[in-house]
Amino acid sequence: MKELLTQLANLYGTSGRETSVASFVKSKLRESADNLETDKFGNVIATKEGTSDFSIMLAAHIDEIGLAIEKIDEEGFAYPSRVGGWDPRILPGKPMRTEKGWGVISTSPRELLSEEDQEKAVQHNDLFIESHNLTTGEFLVQDAQVAELGKPNRIVGKSFDDRAGVAMMIKAFNEIESVKPTIHAVGTVQEEVGLRGAGVAAYKLNPDLGIVLETALADDVPVGEPHTPVLKLGEGPAITVKDATVISHPKLNDFLINTAEKRDIPYQLELLEHGGTDAGRIHITREGVPSTVIGVPTRYLHSPIEVLDLNDLEAGAKLLESVLRNLSESDYEEIST
Repeated sequence: MKELLTQLANLYGTSGRETSVASFVKSKLRESADNLETDKFGNVIATKEGTSDFSIMLAAHIDEIGLAIEKIDEEGFAYPSRVGGWDPRILPGKPMRTEKGWGVISTSPRELLSEEDQEKAVQHNDLFIESHNLTTGEFLVQDAQVAELGKPNRIVGKSFDDRAGVAMMIKAFNEIESVKPTIHAVGTVQEEVGLRGAGVAAYKLNPDLGIVLETALADDVPVGEPHTPVLKLGEGPAITVKDATVISHPKLNDFLINTAEKRDIPYQLELLEHGGTDAGRIHITREGVPSTVIGVPTRYLHSPIEVLDLNDLEAGAKLLESVLRNLSESDYEEIST
């Protein structure tokens, strides 16, 4: 799966500009799908018909955070507008690229700041981009390539959020053949700016269950006060219990947990007070859709140096595949009642 994730993560595809990623995803799903389409909003939808009367929507967003050029001054300095959630502290000195060009993010040098301002954290309004081939309205992504980090199975790169989820979805969808539920594998767009594509796709498909494939916030790093990490790299995928947008369906979570334990797949549980995923939109579609999330623990989310363990990625795909193979109509009835 390393090669698949590398290909996905290195693609350009900020929110609203996901065409390249969508084309790649379609190429990877085409041979396994009974039906393949791109809806009016840009979501990629691959369907595999099942033998039972219930359906599952898999969702993994294909967009990544980015910047858009709001204005360019007479000297050629470009001023960015945010596309998705950024921590401006990490941006000075970082290269960014468009589909055709690139630039470097900068801010006022320390030597030109007062002592008081030198101690302040960088804010978004302090940033500008130096480049002489950008135009107003262009969208940029982080200019970073996937690389090995030195430790076996550890890799670093941009946009693992959520190309890791996309890789899990592609892997599992292509591995299964005859299954009971109809499976819709959806590469959703514009997740980073409000879970928009997932809402459109869920309304169109009207699924009975929803499983979102994502990254999960790994906190096994030396920051702040000494703490006991909740999610660690190398200890399995995370099953979400709750975040700010969804409380996962307990019976569906129980099925995932039981499946993992029966097949000796390591797993962790994620509980967050902040943040959310496409499950936040899917689970409140129409009359409601029992939903949950399988996430790959990842450090430094929304940065050009996201770090994950490939063993967790493989285990997440294995868990998803096992769930899809073994979820029966009676299991669905138990979950939905």
